[in-house]
Amino acid sequence: MLGFIKISYNNDTTVVRSNISILEISKYFGYPIPRFCYYKDLSIAGNCRMCLIELKNLDKLILSCSTIVESNMEIITNSIYIKKARENVLEAMLINHPLDCPICDQGGECDLQENTLSFGNFANKIITVRRGVEDKNNNFLIKTIMTRCIHCTRCVRFSAEIAKVFTLGTLKRGDGTEIGGYLNKDIISSISGNVIDLCPVSSYKKKKKKRCIN
Repeated sequence: MLGFIKISYNNDTTVVRSNISILEISKYFGYPIPRFCYYKDLSIAGNCRMCLIELKNLDKLILSCSTIVESNMEIITNSIYIKKARENVLEAMLINHPLDCPICDQGGECDLQENTLSFGNFANKIITVRRGVEDKNNNFLIKTIMTRCIHCTRCVRFSAEIAKVFTLGTLKRGDGTEIGGYLNKDIISSISGNVIDLCPVSSYKKKKKKRCIN
């Protein structure tokens, strides 16, 4: 049974609905919590670490997407501690990300671009050679630019949970992580094109139709 509980959100005491995540209640306040892997109709992955928040009297940061609000909880989303954590998360994501914003189809509507402008630090501490990732051939509709991928796994969870096609998965580990399939099979589903809209960084694009020249 749903009820209401009292919490403190950035030092403002308020009443919210119980049995809901901290990330979900953030939309009712003026302090948005950034996210990449979270999507309301998919399972919680918690692998992007952008939605980290602080609870009073707790020594470590926690994920707001997977933490349910409790009575008298004191939530902090705008401390210096959290700001530095988000800067570090974004810096790690941008280590291998291509600097192709001017020519990217997602430019201006990219979650990574927007969050970097809002929460990022423009002083890069890590200097390394950017890696390249081979593009995948998913099917006749979807074109991929996998170098842009930030491994949010939205496409993997959509394919498995909504489309019921268990083709995509996470390959390798660490700096070598990729999204793809072990057997390089096509994504065979009538709703496979939805991964294009789900992707926050335009790793998936719609293939252009080839012209037939008579």
